[in-house]
Amino acid sequence: MMKFKSVKLNLLAVYFLAYGALACYFPFLAVYFKSRGLTYIQSGIAFSLVSLVSIIAQPLMGYIADKYLSKSKIVLINMFACSALIYLHILANGFYTVALATISLIFFQGSIMSILDAYCYDISDKVPEVDYGQIRLMGSIGFAVLSLILGSLIQKFNINISFFLYSGLFIVSALILSGIGYKSSKHIARPSSSDILEVLKNYKFILFVLSVMVLNVALQAHSNYVAMLIEATGGNVTNLGFVWFASALSEIPAFFFGAKLLKKYGVLNIYILALVLYIVRMLLSAYSTNYNVVIAIQFMQSITYPLYLFATMQYINVIVPDKIRASGITLLSSLGFGLGGLIGNLGGGFLLQYRDPFFLYKSMAIACSLSLLVVLILKFKEKFSFTKA
Repeated sequence: MMKFKSVKLNLLAVYFLAYGALACYFPFLAVYFKSRGLTYIQSGIAFSLVSLVSIIAQPLMGYIADKYLSKSKIVLINMFACSALIYLHILANGFYTVALATISLIFFQGSIMSILDAYCYDISDKVPEVDYGQIRLMGSIGFAVLSLILGSLIQKFNINISFFLYSGLFIVSALILSGIGYKSSKHIARPSSSDILEVLKNYKFILFVLSVMVLNVALQAHSNYVAMLIEATGGNVTNLGFVWFASALSEIPAFFFGAKLLKKYGVLNIYILALVLYIVRMLLSAYSTNYNVVIAIQFMQSITYPLYLFATMQYINVIVPDKIRASGITLLSSLGFGLGGLIGNLGGGFLLQYRDPFFLYKSMAIACSLSLLVVLILKFKEKFSFTKA
């Protein structure tokens, strides 16, 4: 019992620190690009590199974790690599060096959380005391706390302070992860390439990932360009830090009840609810005229993101075989989050170059609506298949 309690405490610390490290990077990336003199279109291209590199790196890292190493080992390697590569961002100045720094970092960073999630699911299957929702909740707290702190620190000093904190947090997180004593079964069924192809032929996987991809066109554009909406409504970088703090902190209650809601109402129904609320959220943002209203709207994150995350992870966890769980989750991350983010990054930068943030958020609402349409097709197809059987 004491050993299991130690595993849980270590996982809580790892998620807090790892998500805290991510809070030192993603929320202020638009501010960093602007500080290096990038135009909106160049920023869109740089953001798209994040998605493009993730599309390539995530399935590769997931397959290596499943086939050759282990989930914990690949996460450790990537964390230590990121803690060193982040300093390239301090040295970079101008589009090409910024792009190189971004590519180098994201190749290792992009798969960390998806493989860590798969590792956490493995532990929760064997250790009842470890609940994914509670562990992931600590990630939201870490993200919230660091976002709030960094908003003020960047305003007082400069953007480089975030990179020093990023490095330190990932190093400590890796050291704690290395101390987790959990080991998978020695008799692991290693996946083959045919197992991966079998998943890619599954219509449930294809339609669901397509819905996630279209949704992430909006979500990625929101994450990267909400700073522009805040500026357009009278705010600054300190307000941006509070926006991410409010968003992440508001997720906490839903992480306590997410698993129960999935069991009671069904995975796809919860996912559909999250999409409807995302549509409302984007439309409200599109018609906001004051940054205080923008901040208030972000409290909808308390419902939208946890429900979306729980439903997404659980659906993939159910339809993908255990032996390729890391590969399945990283495929979802690559195709769903990565490809959708690529489109959102490029499209968002292009729209901002020629239109305003309010038009961008209206476009995001349309993307969320299309995502809803795809998952409704999946739901009706599943129902039809069940009835026919």
